[in-house]
Amino acid sequence: MISVIVPIKGEAPSIADRFRRFVRPEECELLIAGGACDPEAARAFEAIGGRVLQSEGTRGARLAHAARQARGEILFFLHADSRPPANALELIREAFAGGASAGAFSLAYEDATPGLVWIAWWANLRSRVFKLPFGDQGLFCRRDLYERSGGFRDLPICDDLDIVRRWKRLDRLVVLRERTVTSARRYRAGGALSRVLRNWRVLAGYYAGVPPEKLERWYRGGS
Repeated sequence: MISVIVPIKGEAPSIADRFRRFVRPEECELLIAGGACDPEAARAFEAIGGRVLQSEGTRGARLAHAARQARGEILFFLHADSRPPANALELIREAFAGGASAGAFSLAYEDATPGLVWIAWWANLRSRVFKLPFGDQGLFCRRDLYERSGGFRDLPICDDLDIVRRWKRLDRLVVLRERTVTSARRYRAGGALSRVLRNWRVLAGYYAGVPPEKLERWYRGGS
């Protein structure tokens, strides 16, 4: 079984329908890691067969809570504004049959401008060369690797980078060429260049050991 785990916070109820394909009895389950979840959104996910797991804290803490409730031998962590390939589950199984223990899809953006195409190209290069995919690409792993790595940590930001670094130290991680298509709303809201520079600052700060709370302020445009 594959457990698809989706963190949500403030999403509209209408997004639930796009995850309907991940509810397949005895084959795939859908778990929603809710934080301050709108009751209507929770009901929308429950109506399609998803399990809504309300918990407090950072996204990392909520993902860890959901992973503990998951029944699958494979865990697939997917952002609410991302759409993986139509045959994502089959591709994940093929990757594991080929010897991988963790992985991600490549990245594309919805309605991409030339600038967003370049940003996705850079993200895909980073993912393949350095084996550092991020959460907006869709991350998957075997349960045993997840548990050996210690799982998601209680982090408000860079929770995806943090766990991927541990996965790749422990076992084989692959980045598939098929793409997850993700919303570009954050790039459009404040300008693509500004967002890229902000992301690089956060990334550099993470490696330099800047406290997570400060990294989150940087990500949101604070000082």
